Amino acid sequence: MEYTYSQFEGDAQREPVKSPRKWKVFSKKFGKNTADGTDRRDATTNREYDEQSRDSAAREERKVVTSEEKEISLLNDKGNEFFVRGEFNGALRMYSEALKLLKNPVVITAESRSGMMDTAMRRFHTARLLVNIGAVHIRRECYEDAMSSLELSIRSSKLIPEKSVHYYRSLEVLSDALENLGLVYYKEKDLVISLAMYNDALDARRACLDLLEQKWKSRLIKSKDEVRKINEEKFACKMELASTVQQIALLEERQGNIGKAIERCEEAVALRKEVSPEVDESSLTLLNALGRLYSHRSVGWYKEALNNFEKVYEVKSELHDGEDHIDVVPSINNIAYVHGELGNHRQCLNLSDRAIDICTTGRGISKETVAAYTNKGYALYSMGDNQEALAAYKLALDFLSKCAGDTDLMGATLHQKMSEVYMDMGHVDDAISSIESLIEAKSEVLGGESKELALPFKELGDCYEMTNELTLCIKCHTRSLRIYKHHNDKEGAAKQHNKIAGIHKKKGNREESIDHYMAALWHSREAKLPSTDPTVADTIKNVAAFQNSQNRGMW
Repeated sequence: MEYTYSQFEGDAQREPVKSPRKWKVFSKKFGKNTADGTDRRDATTNREYDEQSRDSAAREERKVVTSEEKEISLLNDKGNEFFVRGEFNGALRMYSEALKLLKNPVVITAESRSGMMDTAMRRFHTARLLVNIGAVHIRRECYEDAMSSLELSIRSSKLIPEKSVHYYRSLEVLSDALENLGLVYYKEKDLVISLAMYNDALDARRACLDLLEQKWKSRLIKSKDEVRKINEEKFACKMELASTVQQIALLEERQGNIGKAIERCEEAVALRKEVSPEVDESSLTLLNALGRLYSHRSVGWYKEALNNFEKVYEVKSELHDGEDHIDVVPSINNIAYVHGELGNHRQCLNLSDRAIDICTTGRGISKETVAAYTNKGYALYSMGDNQEALAAYKLALDFLSKCAGDTDLMGATLHQKMSEVYMDMGHVDDAISSIESLIEAKSEVLGGESKELALPFKELGDCYEMTNELTLCIKCHTRSLRIYKHHNDKEGAAKQHNKIAGIHKKKGNREESIDHYMAALWHSREAKLPSTDPTVADTIKNVAAFQNSQNRGMW
């Protein structure tokens, strides 16, 4: 899909930061927390000690909670309270005080308990506090400080040996630290390293689940209370796992790896169904994400996408007691988009008008208004009404500038669609301006090396070829080539080498032309393209022509 609606409805709009937690772990209240990558836990989320907590195995072997640990836990909880109120200086002060106690252990004597924590527990608490400090720095957009804290947390958690009773908890905090580090790299627009961090977090979460399975398999006799504990622990662990998998799906999608994104998203859906088979509000973001991926033009599974979007529509209509509630509009826009791709342009137009009516009836401006006008423009363009299509797109851009600014993926989509209309009308200069705007928007959001930029640079090069500005044409196609090579896309690289070779041939640059044709041939073989492929056939023809003309001194 080309970001024609609120692409990341809730999921990418909110920061998926693993925010400060209590030492204690998930209680039965976890059902209110979604693992859909949207509502990540913050300091208000209870991870309280009770008889059902996930770290019960550790407490079975270590009955005594030291006074020192209670003091550190109290400081951490106070820091969490500051965090949730947005008082980050106070939060950092509390977390830092707790770290000082961990670095300089003092035996604290209470009425009935005294002593110090063991080394493994001390390392776990250090790692958790460092994650909390990293979360504060992320909220304050101090990314270098966040990175330093999170890297220290990772080192501390990795020092806890596998035989330790605290190893399970160390994997949890390691996962959180890696995810937050992935978020920092995402904000720094380094999607490759961000994805690597999330994949490492996924490995740690899978290890958590494996440990959980092993722990309970060894318990041959299980009471009803123990069975309840098992189910609650597995529930929480699988929800964490589903959340991480979905974040990876979003990152794969951002990098244009739609096939991998679909695999991850389907895995996240399956994990959620294992825990809760019913489709409820907390499942809707996942269904939307999967529908968006199915309807991507490189996939084209529009019927499957429509099925997902209609499920979301039904649930939201029930939740909001009606089909005309503002929160139902995203589903209407999604369904309209798919009908547009299926060629049902009149239905797409009618749904878009309905969405516009709901959005603009005294409810202010939102991105859903932008999405509705975008879908309307596409329907009109497909029905042959270029002028009205342009008018709809321009209205969408106007609304977008008021609610989000032009450097947005929805803005990029609008500029892409406008360029198509301009080209159809023969207005090449206007098309060039639109493509340049979409490149600027995508670069701002996705980073300059995103694979999503390869095609726009190619299209810009094609426009410059039409205006006979061949130097600019070569520059744009070379930029596209570099992106394909950066992402190891052999087929894309072969096609771009072939294209650049043809332009050099047109300019009379004989040597540069054959160099690119030979490179195209090489990449075609690496990509295992058949000889019948148009790029391969054209490359072979031109290489043969060059070799035959060498003795004649002409091309």
